This record gives sequence, C-alpha cells and structure tokens, in this order.
Amino acid sequence: MRYIKVYDRYAARPDDAWIGRRWHSTRKAECGSHLIGVIIEVRPGAVRVRWPPCCPESDSWESTDRGTLMRI
Repeated sequence: MRYIKVYDRYAARPDDAWIGRRWHSTRKAECGSHLIGVIIEVRPGAVRVRWPPCCPESDSWESTDRGTLMRI
C-alpha cells in the first residue's frame, strides 16, 4: 500500500510569524462592525486574538477557519 498524505487543517499549527499580525474574524461585534484584532498566540487549528477595547472580551481563541490573516 502506498502512503497517501492527508492534510488536516485543524491539526496544522499556524506559523509563529502570525504572532503580532492582524486577524479579521467572521464574527461581528455587538455594535455590528467586523472584529479585527491582533494575534498573540498560536496552537494547532486556532489562534488567540486580542480584541480592541470596545469588545466585551479582551482576548479569545479563534478557529483558523473562522477568520482571515490580514496582509501586512
């Protein structure tokens, strides 16, 4: 049997270069604006994001399929 490589996006760990970059979430804030925060930590399948002061939660873990890494 030959080896078939399977890519699991939930098990893939984002690169440490993501830390300090902006994250645009698919969720919206209570005021209706899009959530844009700064990535402070990474783990397989998720990033920890620090949100702006207007958000009720200061930081949270977000699944990597629930947002977009913004361009520099």
